[in-house]
Amino acid sequence: MNCGMKGTKTPLLSLLAGLSIAASASAQQFQYQPGMIPGTPRWSEGVEACDVDLDGDLDLFFADGDGFSSPGTQRQNVLVINQLIETGFIGFTDESLARLGARTSNAKGVSCADVDGDGWPDALYANGFNTDPPFLYMNRGVTQAGYFDEEGNARGLTTNLNSAAGQFGDLDDDGDLDLILCDAGPSLLSAPGGKPRLYRNNGFGHFTEDAAALNAPTKRAHMDVQLVDVDGDWDLDFVGLCRSGNVGGNHYLMLNDGVGHFTDASNLIPSGSASTYEGEVADLDGDKDLDLFLVSLSGYQEGAVRNDLVPTGSLGFTNQGPLQGSYDDNEIALCDYDNDGDFDAFVGSLSNRERLWRNDGGLSFTNQHAQIQAVSDSTLDCTFADIDNDGDYDLITAQGESNPAQYVNKVYENTGAADTLAPEIVSVREAELSGAWYIRAKVSDQVLDDGVDYVTGRCVYVPYAPADGIYVVSVTDTDFSPASLTIHVGETVAFENTTSSWQAVEGTTAPYLFSSDVIQPSNMWHRNFVSPGTYAYTNPLNGATGEIVVVGVVEEVAGFKSGGGQHRFIVPTSAGLTYELLFTDYQGNVSASDAYGAGGMPFPSFCFGDGTGAPCPCGNIGGPGRGCANNGPFMQGALMQASGSQSVSADSLLLATLNLVPNQPGLYFQGNNAVAGGLGTAFGDGLRCVGGGVVRLEVAFADAGGVSFTTVGIASKGGVQAGDVKRYQLWYRSPGPTSACGFTFNLTNGVEVWWGP
Repeated sequence: MNCGMKGTKTPLLSLLAGLSIAASASAQQFQYQPGMIPGTPRWSEGVEACDVDLDGDLDLFFADGDGFSSPGTQRQNVLVINQLIETGFIGFTDESLARLGARTSNAKGVSCADVDGDGWPDALYANGFNTDPPFLYMNRGVTQAGYFDEEGNARGLTTNLNSAAGQFGDLDDDGDLDLILCDAGPSLLSAPGGKPRLYRNNGFGHFTEDAAALNAPTKRAHMDVQLVDVDGDWDLDFVGLCRSGNVGGNHYLMLNDGVGHFTDASNLIPSGSASTYEGEVADLDGDKDLDLFLVSLSGYQEGAVRNDLVPTGSLGFTNQGPLQGSYDDNEIALCDYDNDGDFDAFVGSLSNRERLWRNDGGLSFTNQHAQIQAVSDSTLDCTFADIDNDGDYDLITAQGESNPAQYVNKVYENTGAADTLAPEIVSVREAELSGAWYIRAKVSDQVLDDGVDYVTGRCVYVPYAPADGIYVVSVTDTDFSPASLTIHVGETVAFENTTSSWQAVEGTTAPYLFSSDVIQPSNMWHRNFVSPGTYAYTNPLNGATGEIVVVGVVEEVAGFKSGGGQHRFIVPTSAGLTYELLFTDYQGNVSASDAYGAGGMPFPSFCFGDGTGAPCPCGNIGGPGRGCANNGPFMQGALMQASGSQSVSADSLLLATLNLVPNQPGLYFQGNNAVAGGLGTAFGDGLRCVGGGVVRLEVAFADAGGVSFTTVGIASKGGVQAGDVKRYQLWYRSPGPTSACGFTFNLTNGVEVWWGP
């Protein structure tokens, strides 16, 4: 979703003046603001916030149309435009006809995404009862910002569906947004049911259905689509929630193979209630895998479903106890309303108020419904948006089905503290492909509703620093020496503990709040610095301060939002580089990753085993790989690379080796330092540069393309602690019965890794 440029912060002012709000609401964090949403009250089943004209405030789409299980009156698709930036005051104008054209349907849901890659958000309406195909509104962009042309039929969405929702995501990892839509079949609740629809994007916003790739079973009453990585393999899986009992699991769980082909694993989600309209999928217990929070987990009681992937290592789900209170509710949206760093669950309810379950950690939730002003209506959808740009997220609801007197879509102003929490960078990985680095990150922020989180990302990078680009700062009992140091972008500072006691270093310049954890006596902790600027830091154990001044020029690429909280960056080079990722939320809070090295850090640049800084050759003496240690002829050598998080706690570093003999084994091993003298030890056709406490890590077979890798517990198997510097190589089979020097095995180049906390 391409929504939300930061605008001037202006609170709710003139429109609220004189409005009567119940005195009892003064203690409630979310307070109803009557009259905020213009237009004739209609049966409305969907709401989405999106800055359609990119002017810096969030506008609102509503999906209107009568009927639950059978069609009623079709209604105009609705777009109301926020006037905050234009006038300086919060307020909306109904510009549906002018911006969308006269178009009616039994709309059930609406989603925004930049489907043609032009930088402007488009909008999709899911329509019910098989009366219309989905409507796809294409933003005119620079020619007329925030005005749309309906082009669904021309762009491949030609089939009438009984659809309640849809969501966009890059399902085949080709850099554009594909689409999955509900289709309940001939009848919403009755047999025979239907199958969800997968549409592949050609990169320019034209879609082709691919039913074989999804290969979904038939289920009744499919109501919701969530595209998320539930099994932790970096692609988007499909979770589809159904308001019915179904064979093989009430709900859909389809696992992606990475290129958009799916396998049915629906039976892994416990059946639970047959009345589940909707849910959200997010990390609710802080263990980095994705859990579920559902309406009607058991009967009509809400509740959470724990993902057991962490710590068991196997994908599976366990229902938690249902929460108190039984209501026929319709919608879940997640928002960290109390700014404590975890998602709280908001319920769009058919009861006398919307409801709120505060997350207390460990999948324990507390009733905080009284934080929302009580209004008796029938909420069918809700979402969060900072519509007044005051730094917190307001609650917007859509009404329908029952109590027609309350068919008024509503805004509940958030009167709580502003969001000051930067997005959390959950995980980072990269791979080299076709001459470019593909860097991926998983990010979580304060809001999540149907894939919307308002986070954007960018990657800042430089080539690897030269071999002399490592500078030492001594950490003493009283100060740092030197206390101020100037380096160039991409270079490295080694903080060396020169005392007999533990020391530490912490960055204090936001968003670069790095921490060394403990540096043991005589040990070093390394950090790369990528972006230009001044970085202040301190020793929290003695109060000493210092600064690193970084000068030079960096390059930058914008991120692509793949969906499900995942971002992808393409750096157009296959050479080694040092990079960092920065993520910004709607409030302007910024988080920065550690500095990572794509391509690993090869020994010739970072090995000082002879004490003089002389390079330490590894693998074949004429170049890494298949050849001969005494300057014999060699073919293209096997090349090891490192990627992922150099973090002991993450334990997710990837060692990958290219140009191996297909289907032959290799042994990854680790050492504490380079071989004494720095010149390596002859070993088969290669030179072993890894020495000192050598340990075996894993035997891995090369695939048919000659690639092998290890991702399993490098840190834990190798006995790594934060602050350690470790070296890695791979022993592997040579291509023939014997090589030019008479050996049948060889060694790759070496990779050096500085492990962080």
